[in-house]
Amino acid sequence: MFDMINIFEVFLPQLLRYPNPTDPLNGEAAALLIREPKSYDAKVKGVCAWTLETDMILMKAEYVQKYASKDAADEAGAESEDDDELSSVASFGDDDDEPAGQMDDV
Repeated sequence: MFDMINIFEVFLPQLLRYPNPTDPLNGEAAALLIREPKSYDAKVKGVCAWTLETDMILMKAEYVQKYASKDAADEAGAESEDDDELSSVASFGDDDDEPAGQMDDV
């Protein structure tokens, strides 16, 4: 009943949709919800939008640092040079006419 899937898919969304201002963790938010519900909704939406925007900026910066830097490009170029050294099917000679192993009679 209280596995992680249930917590993330049921409990947390209900908790966020239906806050309980009579037993608050954040007294200021509870008071705003009771006195001015429209202001509360606007503030929550503003905080959510700001958080999402901040997270996107941080994710973009992390991506650029990790994958779009000069060092990352140099590493990617070095990896492609290593791929050229790998063997291919053409490198196996046709002079081996022996089978790789014994076949069992069925």
